Amino acid sequence: MVSPLSRNALDRSLPWRERTPAHPCFCANSTPGFAPYTPDGCDNGQACYWYSQGCSIGCPKCDHKNGRLQIDLCGLGKHATINEPLLRTVNRNATAGSEFDIYKHNPWRAPGTAPVADACGLAGGTPWGANVSEWGDYVATPYAHHGDYGSKVLSRQQTGAIWKRGTQQEVMWQITANHGGGYQYRLCPASEPLTEQCFARTPLEFVPKQALQWSNGSRTPVNGMFVSSGTFPPGSTWAMNPIPPRCLSTCETGNCCSRANTCRPCGNNQTHISKPDCTTCDNTPDPAFPPPCDETGRPGLCSGNQPSRWGSVSVVDVVRIPAALSPGAYILGWRLDCEATAQVWSNCADIVITQ
Repeated sequence: MVSPLSRNALDRSLPWRERTPAHPCFCANSTPGFAPYTPDGCDNGQACYWYSQGCSIGCPKCDHKNGRLQIDLCGLGKHATINEPLLRTVNRNATAGSEFDIYKHNPWRAPGTAPVADACGLAGGTPWGANVSEWGDYVATPYAHHGDYGSKVLSRQQTGAIWKRGTQQEVMWQITANHGGGYQYRLCPASEPLTEQCFARTPLEFVPKQALQWSNGSRTPVNGMFVSSGTFPPGSTWAMNPIPPRCLSTCETGNCCSRANTCRPCGNNQTHISKPDCTTCDNTPDPAFPPPCDETGRPGLCSGNQPSRWGSVSVVDVVRIPAALSPGAYILGWRLDCEATAQVWSNCADIVITQ
């Protein structure tokens, strides 16, 4: 989450050398040159390294290890509820539920039903500092270290977000590694424990005014895709990630990457059981679905694994604040349910609701 500023970005004030992950957490704003590690965008600390992994739909808990093992990790047999190709963000040509529909157990395929390690994210995706299977490793700082639970260690951050109940408010997030899927914003009173149960009580409705924001401050309106059937909480609205990954859309053909030496081919459940997916590959000819902007002469402008080849881009949404909310301090939760991996990204931000 880029705006409001999340608690997960609490290390943004530290010199970059003191928090040097291999891949920085990009974010687009209207202040070119603000970040020390890229010529455009802004500094979002290590906010993009708070996530849960090994989380299949319908399972009671995450195993913290198998983010890319395309199976039902708990064996309870939960069926996907998002099967319409237009709402799927990867591997759209595979028949839903078939052996070639290898992502059917991952969080986006039944939004909100996969467990998480923590509603505000787990630093580095595992509760231990060793045996880390992802490049999303959280670099220790004076504020947090790998394995910390966001709801326990992240302190209040001044965001300046003061929202009147019954109004529409703008929110923003950004991709660092594109695993498809979709997301939801929700609220929990700051006075209560920050749990999934608390956030699930107040999911926010989207106003269909989605846009892409570039680092020069300009915006491109896009036609967002929203779904409220087959979601949890029942009837709550989720937004599909509008940035298409590249390479995953051809998994059903058995070759999802043009650079065979860097990506392994994807196959059916049996051949894919112990292989990683191909999300590290972002330069194949075709995106998983039509990009939301004109990429003529600039392939990857708004598609790919890390859509920053031409500069950072953020996804802007408008949410409706319930009119019946009691005034006071709240935590805004952002939850991204991935489709290409058994992973969920979570950030939390401080806001104030007024009458």
